[in-house]
Amino acid sequence: MQLSRSAAAAQILVVDCTGRGHAICDLLIRTDPNAIVFYGPGCELIDHPRIIPVSSISLTDPRTALAFLSRHAVDFVFVANIDALSSGYVDTLRQYGYPVIGPSRATARLESSKDYGKRFCNAHGLPTAPFRTFTDPFEAGAYIRALPYPCVVKADGLRPDGDGTVICGTPDEALTAVAGFARQSGSQFRVVVEKRLYGEEISVFALLDGDSYLLFPTAADFKRSLEEDAGKHCDGMGSISPHPLENEALREEIHTALMEPLLAGLRHDRLDFSGFVYISAMLTEAGLRVLEINTRFGDSEAEAVLPSVQNNFTMLCHAILTRSLHGQRLRTDGRIRCSVALTQGCLDRYDPAALPGWPFGNFAVGQLVHGLGAVDHEEATLFYAGLKKDHLGRPISSGGRVLHVVGCGDTLSEAMQRTYSQVGRIAFRGMRYRVDIGARLLQLRQAQPELAGVAD
Repeated sequence: MQLSRSAAAAQILVVDCTGRGHAICDLLIRTDPNAIVFYGPGCELIDHPRIIPVSSISLTDPRTALAFLSRHAVDFVFVANIDALSSGYVDTLRQYGYPVIGPSRATARLESSKDYGKRFCNAHGLPTAPFRTFTDPFEAGAYIRALPYPCVVKADGLRPDGDGTVICGTPDEALTAVAGFARQSGSQFRVVVEKRLYGEEISVFALLDGDSYLLFPTAADFKRSLEEDAGKHCDGMGSISPHPLENEALREEIHTALMEPLLAGLRHDRLDFSGFVYISAMLTEAGLRVLEINTRFGDSEAEAVLPSVQNNFTMLCHAILTRSLHGQRLRTDGRIRCSVALTQGCLDRYDPAALPGWPFGNFAVGQLVHGLGAVDHEEATLFYAGLKKDHLGRPISSGGRVLHVVGCGDTLSEAMQRTYSQVGRIAFRGMRYRVDIGARLLQLRQAQPELAGVAD
């Protein structure tokens, strides 16, 4: 699709197809009234004159982006998806002379290999849990049996639904996790076994330009598939931002314990990293501990964090490309947001032959989605993920996480109420979501009254 372009307009290609990608596109057009965003492969349900989905672009084949770029001039490309990053998208586009924001393939290994990420932390002073990596399930089992503490078992590589982490309370649970990964990976078996940490988990985000960084608001991510943080780990069922424990002292610890060693380590190892970094960390009694380093923004945290940003994001991206982020200050609206993911669950939980639904296994797609037009956009924002059009142009489900509903307020309880009031206006067969996103944080406020201004 060709668009007329004013002299002041910026044209940008965002490579992604998730709710995170939609949130980045929305950030660009909301903060820059002249920006035109091509979104590949994107989501064809997005209906905005300045967000243009490009379905011909593949996340795993940068040649498809090169074909698009040969026909459409853009100011820069923002690669936001880990599948694209780990397949060398940034390297390929730069090789052809395009300005690109995103880490190189070698840098993306910080996320695509849990072992590499952990070794990077140890080498450069980022505090993290003790760990061992195994390529033999029997050796992993013997190590687990000898541990004097509970552990976490992680598949070394990327997993499609974010279910590569198993938090274990007993050795038997850990041995079962090892056996499961061994069955799934066969001769490619490789797992990290690390000490289980206890405390409040926090998602830390920053924008990097290679020389400096700009810290973004934190978030609390609800990674478990079931209420009360039960069930398996998945890509995320919802998020709250900012995290209710965020304060000046914690931000200072994030700077000194996480970001400064990270940047120094990237320089030492000559790792090319521009764009977003997402550090999943645990607030323990001994201080911050890194759980994982991710080389892109979190999803579903992006949907809760990015709408708060008030800076012209196109200008921030130019600051990345010119390595001048050190002169920037982030401006936010200071409000609290609650993001809830609506997922494609089982169509009939009473039928033993029915597909279990996401993230428990296979799921049925093609379910008509009702109520998108009924959502009050003064109350909540929608970010599209696994959605597409049927032959009549109607919205249908096409993935595990279908869409994200995000409400905001001056308090956490207000943000939660607004989100769930609009969730109730949407329906599709098998729709499933957690009903308690944020509830644990309200309990945290009751236990720590000094947080009353954040989570009440």
